[in-house]
Amino acid sequence: MEIILLHDIEKLGRRGESKSVAAGYARNFLFPQGLAVRADTAKVKELEMRLKALENRDARGLNEAQAKAKGMAGFTLTITGAASDDDRLYGSVSSQMIAAGLTEAGHEVSARQVLLEEPIRQLGTFEVPVRLHREVTAEVRVEVKRQ
Repeated sequence: MEIILLHDIEKLGRRGESKSVAAGYARNFLFPQGLAVRADTAKVKELEMRLKALENRDARGLNEAQAKAKGMAGFTLTITGAASDDDRLYGSVSSQMIAAGLTEAGHEVSARQVLLEEPIRQLGTFEVPVRLHREVTAEVRVEVKRQ
């Protein structure tokens, strides 16, 4: 089935692209979630106008993300936790904790934007990427210290 994507979908495509997908995937997931529409001539014309508006909004979002990344450059977030004698944390530092710390410091981000491969379980300093926009990623230094 030919569809047009309304949003970026990882491993499928970007907004505005026309893709061929299984009919069940389109009917049961993409259409109900509002992620895609069936590709036909009327929808294509309507979508072109809609995409221009989205591109303008996306350009503003990109500028805002770049400004936010400049503000986060060189920022160090300090998190404390209980640790053993060999510097291993009894718990772990998760992306939710990092997002909460950044938000508290005035950098509004969600846990989904923090690209932490696995929770931090050691004391030390770590560079953690934060995706602010699909084209903008900021590096934040996270220092994990003993409580």
